[in-house]
Amino acid sequence: MKEGFIKLIFIDLKILLEDSKMKARVAFETKTYIIILSDEKLEIDLKSGAKAFLEYMIEEHKSLERIFKWATEHLFPRDIYVENISRAYVSPEGEAVVEEKTPTGIKTIKVPELTEEQAKTLVEEINKLLAEKCKA
Repeated sequence: MKEGFIKLIFIDLKILLEDSKMKARVAFETKTYIIILSDEKLEIDLKSGAKAFLEYMIEEHKSLERIFKWATEHLFPRDIYVENISRAYVSPEGEAVVEEKTPTGIKTIKVPELTEEQAKTLVEEINKLLAEKCKA
């Protein structure tokens, strides 16, 4: 039964990537996460397991997201909308770091499990996207 849930998540991710609204600029798959940068947001999603299924259900059903707001903010990786990204850079340790504007200030988010090369590619694409948004 668990395998069916995982397949459902992968099918939906495939549909999202194929959807014309969600053209991925870059996408990475790590041991635990699927990381996708589109024109509108940076998605960091769990890849498998019960937490991944719960994350998927909460993201797809906004009423559940409101009920489990604390859990979604603290237990699961979040989607970061490009309009809320103040900057992105590669840390001295080779990790991709994104600074997100929030009502309470800047929140620093490390993108998990990327190689240094993947981190550089992701940061480069985020910065290109931010430059494009500034010109528009």
